[in-house]
Amino acid sequence: MTIILIALQQIRLLLKNPAVVLLFLAAPLFMIFVFGQAFTGVFVASGAPLRALDYFGVTLFTMAVVQGTFIASWGVFKEQKNNTRLRLRLAPLSNVAVVFGLFLGSWLILLVLSAIVLLLSAVLLSVNYGSSPAALALPLLALTLLASASGISAATLLGSERAAGGLLNTFVPLLVFLGGGYFMIPETGWLHSAARFSPLRWVNLALLEVPRSGFSQYTLPAVIFCTAAALLLLLAAGLKAARSV
Repeated sequence: MTIILIALQQIRLLLKNPAVVLLFLAAPLFMIFVFGQAFTGVFVASGAPLRALDYFGVTLFTMAVVQGTFIASWGVFKEQKNNTRLRLRLAPLSNVAVVFGLFLGSWLILLVLSAIVLLLSAVLLSVNYGSSPAALALPLLALTLLASASGISAATLLGSERAAGGLLNTFVPLLVFLGGGYFMIPETGWLHSAARFSPLRWVNLALLEVPRSGFSQYTLPAVIFCTAAALLLLLAAGLKAARSV
């Protein structure tokens, strides 16, 4: 129950900052539209099996989801500035419960915002995400889980807003690069091999296959990869919190 109350506090905190919400919703829609229009000719000329709008509708969408790590981390430091952490520590709560409450709140926030972006992309931009909601939902659940865990763990383990921001500013672009967010990953070569270690790559492949086959060979690896990484990060954050006074 206490974890749920902390999660609700995180949600209220974000709702008090509508600029953050609007930026998360508007930025990916704008980028998907711009990249989709700009690279249409390139995709047609290369004989790509999908439209530029559909490709970037996935890769830039997942990039926005991963950037949700900043929202999760921001929420931790924001409540510290509001002295919420002090009030929580004076209450009969463990540090571990606080960390997992913050995680749950940020995960729910990212999940809802990501679902809204997905819906708006399909309705306003006509991005083809297929007709299998379950095949879309599973990778999305796992990716938001990883994004939230990454932001919370960075804030908890490092304890400094500047240090956490620096780490995430390195970690997120690398994930996006290896995930094919900026361009299509070649089928051979060192970049193709390195991309196998990016959970975002597996999520992108799974989502790109949904319009053609729904669940695919990429869905399960994407879910396992993201979930396992998220659990490891949460374990590390929980252990750090348990040792904190």
